[in-house]
Amino acid sequence: MLVSYLRKSLVGRGFPAVVLAVLLFIAPSTLRGEGAGREYWVKRYLSVSYPLGSVRVTSSYGQRKDPWTGERVSHTGLDLKARFEPVYAMFAGTVEAVGSDQRSGNYVIIRHGLYTVSYCHLKRCYVRKGDTVIAGTIVAVSGNTGRSTGPHLHITARRDGRAVNPMTLLRYVMQVRHEAVTALGGKAPAMPLATPLEFIERYAPLAMEHQREYGIPASVTLAQMAYESDFGRSELAREGRNYFGIKCSRQWLAEDKPYSVHDDDRKGEKFCNYASAEESIEHHSRLLMGDRYSQCRRHSQTDYHGWLSALKKAGYATAGNYVSECEKIIRKYRLHRYDRLAMAA
Repeated sequence: MLVSYLRKSLVGRGFPAVVLAVLLFIAPSTLRGEGAGREYWVKRYLSVSYPLGSVRVTSSYGQRKDPWTGERVSHTGLDLKARFEPVYAMFAGTVEAVGSDQRSGNYVIIRHGLYTVSYCHLKRCYVRKGDTVIAGTIVAVSGNTGRSTGPHLHITARRDGRAVNPMTLLRYVMQVRHEAVTALGGKAPAMPLATPLEFIERYAPLAMEHQREYGIPASVTLAQMAYESDFGRSELAREGRNYFGIKCSRQWLAEDKPYSVHDDDRKGEKFCNYASAEESIEHHSRLLMGDRYSQCRRHSQTDYHGWLSALKKAGYATAGNYVSECEKIIRKYRLHRYDRLAMAA
């Protein structure tokens, strides 16, 4: 009954095909079987949508160099990688405006309760002012109109008329889908890919918390995460939530814990999989508390070079340039400031 409802409810709405595929694939038996609240969680999942089939931030919210003038300016939205792709309404709402100007090009503005979301630089718009939409409705096709240096989707968000970071809404979508898919017995969707700065901002508080608990410099945790996972872009990070390239121990396999197979130093090596980034960081911290890495703890919490050198010497990584590459990341993004912040807290 519920599966039939899903198929019928999505026909003709322009909903991303992946949504129906995920809901029907994750566990048809779960949807049909016993378990209070399954219909609630399906509807919860359908209540949100990413604006694109695949989200990749190319320019974040905040200060940046203007691509036209080269001056530092405030960027009040997010630029997402898109090349003439369907653009989806993120939530249910009402189309407030459809138009075009020299700066935004073709645009659509949709009101979602207290929020309005603007989709800009569009090639084509499929809705009109006053239209009612649901999450996942195709409202436009991304393009390169207006003040744009190339095809992409620019989105802005306002709450009660004041500009807010659209990443807040993207994270809300991610959270809702994570909760819904987990409740329905499936594997939670991966976090949308972020820019390096957003990746660091997302995990810096957790890295500092672990510094206070375990003594591992936050800069080292963040640099290892960024280097090992390519700022969260690697398949192992996206699918297995493994941000440190940690391979399975005999105990891990004996306890029948989740893993995935990837080619690394050798073909077909087994890597730990986690339920979340938090679980990945926790395992990493506990690993570094073992006897093998006891020499690391001889160094202070502000000596990231000492920590990285000791990690390399203890055999944490096989790459010859591991220390220098991690230190490049630390210096480029000034990660050492988090070490001092953690100690001052």
